[in-house]
Amino acid sequence: MTAAWLDRVRERLPALGLSRLGWPDAAARHARVVQALPLGPGSRLLVVEFAGRQLLVGQSRAGLVRLAEGEAP
Repeated sequence: MTAAWLDRVRERLPALGLSRLGWPDAAARHARVVQALPLGPGSRLLVVEFAGRQLLVGQSRAGLVRLAEGEAP
Protein backbone atom coordinates (compact mmCIF):
# COMPACT_ATOMS: atom_id res chain seq x y z
CA MET A 1 0.00 0.00 0.00
CA THR A 2 1.25 3.42 -0.83
CA ALA A 3 0.69 6.63 1.08
CA ALA A 4 -1.21 8.09 -1.88
CA TRP A 5 -3.63 5.15 -1.87
CA LEU A 6 -4.28 5.56 1.86
CA ASP A 7 -4.92 9.29 1.37
CA ARG A 8 -7.52 8.54 -1.34
CA VAL A 9 -9.28 6.05 0.94
CA ARG A 10 -9.34 8.54 3.83
CA GLU A 11 -10.86 11.20 1.58
CA ARG A 12 -13.73 8.87 0.62
CA LEU A 13 -14.66 7.72 4.14
CA PRO A 14 -17.12 10.58 4.88
CA ALA A 15 -18.98 9.91 1.61
CA LEU A 16 -19.47 6.31 2.77
CA GLY A 17 -20.78 7.42 6.16
CA LEU A 18 -17.65 6.23 7.93
CA SER A 19 -15.33 8.00 10.32
CA ARG A 20 -11.56 7.81 10.12
CA LEU A 21 -11.64 4.78 12.43
CA GLY A 22 -14.05 2.93 10.18
CA TRP A 23 -17.10 3.17 12.47
CA PRO A 24 -20.32 4.67 11.12
CA ASP A 25 -20.76 8.33 12.00
CA ALA A 26 -23.60 9.09 14.42
CA ALA A 27 -25.57 10.88 11.67
CA ALA A 28 -25.25 7.86 9.37
CA ARG A 29 -26.61 5.36 11.92
CA HIS A 30 -30.20 4.27 11.50
CA ALA A 31 -30.43 1.84 14.41
CA ARG A 32 -29.58 2.34 18.09
CA VAL A 33 -29.28 -0.20 20.91
CA VAL A 34 -31.36 1.30 23.73
CA GLN A 35 -30.76 -1.46 26.25
CA ALA A 36 -28.86 -4.75 26.44
CA LEU A 37 -29.53 -7.47 29.02
CA PRO A 38 -26.98 -10.29 29.24
CA LEU A 39 -28.59 -13.71 29.67
CA GLY A 40 -25.48 -15.86 29.80
CA PRO A 41 -22.31 -16.60 27.87
CA GLY A 42 -22.86 -15.59 24.27
CA SER A 43 -26.51 -14.51 24.61
CA ARG A 44 -28.43 -11.35 25.47
CA LEU A 45 -31.66 -9.46 24.87
CA LEU A 46 -31.48 -6.16 23.03
CA VAL A 47 -33.97 -3.31 22.69
CA VAL A 48 -33.17 -1.66 19.36
CA GLU A 49 -34.71 1.58 18.02
CA PHE A 50 -35.09 1.57 14.27
CA ALA A 51 -37.27 3.70 11.98
CA GLY A 52 -39.49 4.95 14.81
CA ARG A 53 -40.01 1.43 16.19
CA GLN A 54 -38.56 -0.50 19.09
CA LEU A 55 -37.55 -4.08 18.47
CA LEU A 56 -36.87 -6.72 21.11
CA VAL A 57 -34.08 -8.85 19.67
CA GLY A 58 -32.54 -12.05 21.00
CA GLN A 59 -28.84 -12.42 20.26
CA SER A 60 -26.85 -15.64 20.56
CA ARG A 61 -23.80 -17.14 18.96
CA ALA A 62 -26.14 -18.63 16.35
CA GLY A 63 -27.50 -15.22 15.27
CA LEU A 64 -30.31 -12.72 15.89
CA VAL A 65 -34.07 -13.24 16.25
CA ARG A 66 -36.76 -10.51 16.38
CA LEU A 67 -38.93 -11.40 19.36
CA ALA A 68 -41.32 -8.41 19.52
CA GLU A 69 -41.94 -5.03 17.96
CA GLY A 70 -43.65 -1.84 19.10
CA GLU A 71 -43.81 1.92 18.67
CA ALA A 72 -40.87 3.95 20.03
CA PRO A 73 -41.82 6.32 22.86
